[in-house]
Amino acid sequence: MKRGWVLPVLLAAFGLAFTALPGVASAAAECQILPGGTLGDEEPPPVPDRAGSPTDKGPGARGDNPTVGGLPTRVDLHSTTMGQNRNYYFAVKGGRLYVKPNYERTGKTGSWQHVTTPDCLDGDIQEIDVDDDELVAINSDRQIFGMDKALEIPSEFNWSSRWGFPFWKGDGYTVPDDAVAWAWTVISPRESEYWVDPAGNHHAVGEGKCSHVLSLRGDRTSITMNDPWLPKDRSYEVGGPRRGTFKVSNLAASGSVLFVIGNHGDMYTRLWDFDIAGLDNLFFSYSYEDQRGIEDPAVQLPGAHWVQQPKINGKITNRISITTIGRGTEHRILRVEGRNAKGVPGFWQKDLYVLNRGSAGWKFVATPKARVTGKALDNPRGDTSAKGAVKAEDSRYVLSGSSYTAEIPDFNLYLGRSVLRLYLHDGDYMDLNLFLDDVIRTTPRERGLDGEPRQLYGTIGVTAANRRLAATNEEAREFIENVLGNKDFTKTWITVTTSSLSMDDLGLTFNASNKPSTLPVKDPAFKSLALSRKGKSLKFSFETTTESPASIVVKKTRNQRGKKVSRVAARLTRTGTFTWNPRRLARGTYKVKVSSMGLGGRLDSHSFKVKRTGAGFKTGR
Repeated sequence: MKRGWVLPVLLAAFGLAFTALPGVASAAAECQILPGGTLGDEEPPPVPDRAGSPTDKGPGARGDNPTVGGLPTRVDLHSTTMGQNRNYYFAVKGGRLYVKPNYERTGKTGSWQHVTTPDCLDGDIQEIDVDDDELVAINSDRQIFGMDKALEIPSEFNWSSRWGFPFWKGDGYTVPDDAVAWAWTVISPRESEYWVDPAGNHHAVGEGKCSHVLSLRGDRTSITMNDPWLPKDRSYEVGGPRRGTFKVSNLAASGSVLFVIGNHGDMYTRLWDFDIAGLDNLFFSYSYEDQRGIEDPAVQLPGAHWVQQPKINGKITNRISITTIGRGTEHRILRVEGRNAKGVPGFWQKDLYVLNRGSAGWKFVATPKARVTGKALDNPRGDTSAKGAVKAEDSRYVLSGSSYTAEIPDFNLYLGRSVLRLYLHDGDYMDLNLFLDDVIRTTPRERGLDGEPRQLYGTIGVTAANRRLAATNEEAREFIENVLGNKDFTKTWITVTTSSLSMDDLGLTFNASNKPSTLPVKDPAFKSLALSRKGKSLKFSFETTTESPASIVVKKTRNQRGKKVSRVAARLTRTGTFTWNPRRLARGTYKVKVSSMGLGGRLDSHSFKVKRTGAGFKTGR
């Protein structure tokens, strides 16, 4: 959460008064509560051109990386016992924490040195992660210990186990017992300075940073978010890729960007934290109205979606890393452990939003003698995100006691966008966007839905297609005008349980239904899409509805003589309009499949028929 406010003011806003936690002195001696430390303190603004900056590149990571005495020469990749920030490498050996200069970023060399920790933690550090100037360690009881000032000299490092409401003053917390992977992400005014919303507007990071533990749960689809300023529960989640159906093998995070990889090499990234995603309704102004070109813009919603990264054409494991570089949120370095064609260990690397270059931006960096510790993945070339996918955690609610017939066929509080479907008397229907945003809570609650009412902030969005339908259908027009006030975006508080859902502001009450909807939910991924001939080339013209690029598969279906064949001729990843001139594409008939993800996280695919001739191409559906 943003923490650029004075603590007493915040406490007063909640009607609270902060006093010393009971039993701190005795508990601290047993390492159950370490109340001190500087975690959560406000930070100074960034200092231009200071020595040691996020913009420093250094000599990079390359060359031999042997492990000597249980510790590597460099930390090129994150693991449960290794991490790095721009100044240091950190590693765990024998339950103890060690630090050395980050040669890759600073060019400085040095030997591993033991980091002083609380006595009861020293020797019992099981896992770590580090980002920006904060490090988190967990012990054998899964207890979270935070180390602040991780960018300063080691004598400045300091520890606390404080966690939870109010405002990082709680008496500590744990990583979930069933977490198969977890990550610590920090974004700060000193390092990142700002983040960029989907409208392209820059918003300053609060003076107190924004820090989360993200835990991949045992089902490998749920990603729990725990913020040290919020209640200690597991009720907040980041909805996973492909509408929460994608099975995740591992995750990493840095500077509020998540990076996940599946069992077959499919990868996704997402800019997400509590503030950016629209959940911090107390301190931020958010809007679904277009914020481009506005002098003092609100944070643009919906927030950033999952971006499907192009697959790596090579041998990889599930050991992944992401590292913040530069200011803002436009650049992050992604790394995936693997081997080259000669079997030499190393990692594949690319920048976050490099999607259109040859080999999709991935380059292999050989690091001979490095230990390969991740799980080897089979990594076929095609998109295998649906392989092993689970059923979406959607619920259906049906409107009751109204002159309208309507339903919410796919309500899911963690996925941001569902559908409000209005059935019309002429047999047609109208699907409106139903955007869902969680809110700040001050008391713990269970995850998901149950019998206890859960409040969300809802926004109903009227699309251009809805307007066109309303122009010819009186019932659709009346709903938009009478219920939604003829606005493009209508805000409403939503109160929901497993049995009912109400939008009291709009006078709408829904009851849960165990019966599935009779119609599938459409999730358009393209605002526009066309394929045409341009000379002897093909011109792809498209605009996606999310930040995720289009995946293009060109498959040969018939040869020049008309005989059926089935062979993938090309795979492309692109973000917008481009011209493709495949000089070596043989004559014959091809199916061109263009796919991307819609606002609701579903895959949307469109196919074109293309015939390669001596004169170029003939196109059609």
